[in-house]
Amino acid sequence: MASTSPANPSIVLEGQLREMYGRAAYTHKTHQKMADGYVTKYKRIKLIEIVLSAATTTSLLVALFGKSEAATAVGAVLSAILAGCALYFKEASLGEQAQLHTEVGAKLWGAREALLSLLVDLQDGRPVEEVRQQRDRLNAELEDIYKAAPRTNSKAYSDAQEALKNAEELFFTDEELNKMLPKQLRSNAGTTT
Repeated sequence: MASTSPANPSIVLEGQLREMYGRAAYTHKTHQKMADGYVTKYKRIKLIEIVLSAATTTSLLVALFGKSEAATAVGAVLSAILAGCALYFKEASLGEQAQLHTEVGAKLWGAREALLSLLVDLQDGRPVEEVRQQRDRLNAELEDIYKAAPRTNSKAYSDAQEALKNAEELFFTDEELNKMLPKQLRSNAGTTT
């Protein structure tokens, strides 16, 4: 029977932290995409309401001053559609939903960055036991965030997946970072002379 040596604790811990980081990054981006979706829907409905309000007012003015029964009927129909939009808008609470997802995203961003810092600390030789304590604290924090978070949908997850895998929304090139950082903090990596 072959004996197996125990795994290096820091390698196992790093693997777990990487998984936690990945889940936090995906969930963060998914909540961002949910918020974006609600904001887009909010803007569309507001635009529809403005157009319907203008059309309703115009048709009712034509009916009033032109004594047109057709304009009265059009105004009544448009008014009913406008009322339906207003009711939907009120019930959907799109602005509040967008805000909830934005707040969850902000909390997840903080936890994600803390996990990234732990990974760096582990690589720099921070004692494994200290990293474990921070991991446990972050795990409890993430659990609380996930419990309180509103549900997301598959479209937001797909959008997040596209953003992270293909658009690399979470990362910067060395050139992009160098443009953002003060001269003293710029790197020569990835630049040509």
